[in-house]
Amino acid sequence: MKTGFHNLDNNIKIKGGDLIIIASRPAMGKTTLALNILGNVAIKDKKPVAFFSLEENMENIVNKLIIRTSMVEADKFKIYDQYQKGQILKPEFTDDDWDRISYGVNSLKDAPIFIDVTAPQTIDNIFKKSCELKEKENIELIIIDYLQLIQFDKRKALSRDNEIDEILQKLKTLAKELNVPVIVTSQLSRRPEEREDKRPVITDFTNTASSILKYADKILFLYRDSYYNKENKSNITDIIIAKNGNKNENISTIKLGWMPEYFMFGNTIDFERN
Repeated sequence: MKTGFHNLDNNIKIKGGDLIIIASRPAMGKTTLALNILGNVAIKDKKPVAFFSLEENMENIVNKLIIRTSMVEADKFKIYDQYQKGQILKPEFTDDDWDRISYGVNSLKDAPIFIDVTAPQTIDNIFKKSCELKEKENIELIIIDYLQLIQFDKRKALSRDNEIDEILQKLKTLAKELNVPVIVTSQLSRRPEEREDKRPVITDFTNTASSILKYADKILFLYRDSYYNKENKSNITDIIIAKNGNKNENISTIKLGWMPEYFMFGNTIDFERN
C-alpha cells in the first residue's frame, strides 16, 4: 500500500499485517499526516479506510479532509462553513475558490471513508468494529488517533504501561487477522524538550518503548526544527524512520513540506514548486 508520499514509499513498504506507529511531540502534525495518508488511500486510490479518532469530533475531521483536498486555506474555509450554517451571507469568493471547495466536498462524499469518533473507546470495541467493517466494507487500512487514549478493560488490574502492552498486542493481532495495515499515532514524552538535540528517539516512549519495539513493524517520528528554532523559517518536516521491519535504528530520514494552512504535508519537490 502506498502512502502517497514518494520519498516515504521509496523507503518503507506497507503491507497487510503491519502495525505502524507515527509518533511525535505535540504540534508536529502526526494527526495531519495520518489524515493525509487516509486521503491519499481513500480519496485518490479509492480504497476503503477506517479512521478511529479518540480526540477530535466529526466536523473537525471532515473539514480538515475537505481543506486538504480542495487546497482552500483553512481561514477561508471557516468562512464557507459559517455560510453553510446560515451564520453569514454568501462570501465573495472567487470562482476558483468555489470550484475548489465543490471539488473537495464532492471528493469526500464519494470516498470510501468510515470515521468513528466514539470517545472514550476500548481496544475491544475498536477490534470488534474493525472486524465488522472488514466484513461489510472490505476496509484495506485502519488508522487510530491516538494510542494513549485507547482504553483497556478496567476489570483487569494492570498498570497503564502493561495496558499499553496489551493494547499493542491486540492491534498487531488485528492487523494480522484482517490482513490490513494498522496505523496508530502516539504521543512522546517530554524528554526531547529536556535535551539539546530534540530529535525523537525510541527511548522517548519511556516505559512503553520495549512494547512498541516488540509489536510495531514500522516506527516513524516527526520532527520540525522550526518549531524549536525560531530563526529557522523553513516548514520542512523530518520523517525519521526509526524502525523498518527487523531493523530498529534510525535507518533513514526523509523530508516533507508542512503546509499548516491546508492541513497538509507535501512531497518536498511539490512543496518547493509551490
